Amino acid sequence: MIRMYAPSDLEAIVNLFTQTVRLVSSRYYSPEEVEAWAPSQPDMATWTRFFDERYTLVMDSEGGITGFGCLGIDSGTVDMLFTHHAHQGEGIGSVILETLEKEAIQRDKTEIKLTTSATAWPFYQRRGYRYHHSEKKAYGPVIFDCQVLCKALPVFRDIRRKDRISDNERAVSLLETGEYGFLAMCGVNGYGYGIPINYVLEGKSIYFHCALKGFKLDSLRQNNHVSFCVVGRTRVLPGQFSTTYESALVFGRIFCDLSEEERYKALNLLVAKYSPDFTDISKKYISKSFHQTNILRLDMEHLSGKAKN
Repeated sequence: MIRMYAPSDLEAIVNLFTQTVRLVSSRYYSPEEVEAWAPSQPDMATWTRFFDERYTLVMDSEGGITGFGCLGIDSGTVDMLFTHHAHQGEGIGSVILETLEKEAIQRDKTEIKLTTSATAWPFYQRRGYRYHHSEKKAYGPVIFDCQVLCKALPVFRDIRRKDRISDNERAVSLLETGEYGFLAMCGVNGYGYGIPINYVLEGKSIYFHCALKGFKLDSLRQNNHVSFCVVGRTRVLPGQFSTTYESALVFGRIFCDLSEEERYKALNLLVAKYSPDFTDISKKYISKSFHQTNILRLDMEHLSGKAKN
């Protein structure tokens, strides 16, 4: 079980760290280096301050604590990650690291760094960390040559209520059948700007039609990062003070200056969605309005769905 650190864990964690460094890292470092890194007489006051200032997780098993890890004060650095020497290779470090990364994402971090020893470098490389730079780190009188690794983090947060997550297939289905959605962007005046708008889904892109000029286009040309939300069936439950609903939320970038061929294709898709019984006259309508209509394409980068039944 992974949980937050408590002050009562201090002695067990320090012992885990000391024993693991001495047993595992002694294959890579001299006795003098090991003693400087993990002293046989640890300074418990320093350790107490260290953990009090950081977001620390421990892996608690039936036999006691088998691993721990913590985010640095800046929330974008893994300060420590250790697995008990008798439990290495069981996936404990991977679980702790993944949980620390998720916490960093929740704190709006887009990358995470760590300083690694020769012992752990292969472990981090297998989990997407890449070399950033080298630096020297002092432990007492001993100077260590260390490598700083870095990993890019997803920019989109997980849905907080896991019981409300709708699977990807259901979210896509809602996008396919939705009548309209709300396009949200950053206006050129610095304020958020959201509008209801018709659309059509084609693969991993969403097409919209609009006028040739206007506030929306000015805003999108300044910042083309947007979100688009479609809401499906809803029903108010007065006696439960709640509502049933389903929704799909897309994040991505909008592209305005499309080729004539793509614009024509998108207009046909929009007509087929909203006027399926008038295909016989749709070509004449499209031809007449083509040069007075702009087409926007939203390329999806992230999709999430929520539902409450």
